[in-house]
Amino acid sequence: MESWVVYGVLCLVFWGLWGFVLKLAYSNLSWTETYFLSTLASFTVMLLVVSYYRVKPPPLNTYSIMALVAGVFGGAGYIFFVKALEHGKASVVIPLTALYPAVTAIIAMIVLREKISLYQGIGIVLAIIAAILLSTK
Repeated sequence: MESWVVYGVLCLVFWGLWGFVLKLAYSNLSWTETYFLSTLASFTVMLLVVSYYRVKPPPLNTYSIMALVAGVFGGAGYIFFVKALEHGKASVVIPLTALYPAVTAIIAMIVLREKISLYQGIGIVLAIIAAILLSTK
């Protein structure tokens, strides 16, 4: 089995557990407490990875600034995710927010001029339909 498949499946399992445990945390914590503790745990994991691989800060250039901006977008998205999870059903919020790759694909198609195959286009359309269906009562 190729390594990317193993990593992808592990990601799937860990993110599935992540969303489920977050929803459980809301039974006794506010969204800010849940956000704080979850982010603190993620920060701790980052410190372990940086320490293990002896990562040094890269020079400040266009690409490192892009990485910082990506972190801001990811952090902001996470805030909206925990707010959605606080108020909505995990069984709806998590699949809805998991459609973010469709947004990435559309932006990559427009900005980076990446080609999208017929099947990929159908998948994006179906993802948009899924978002609509998940959002309605």
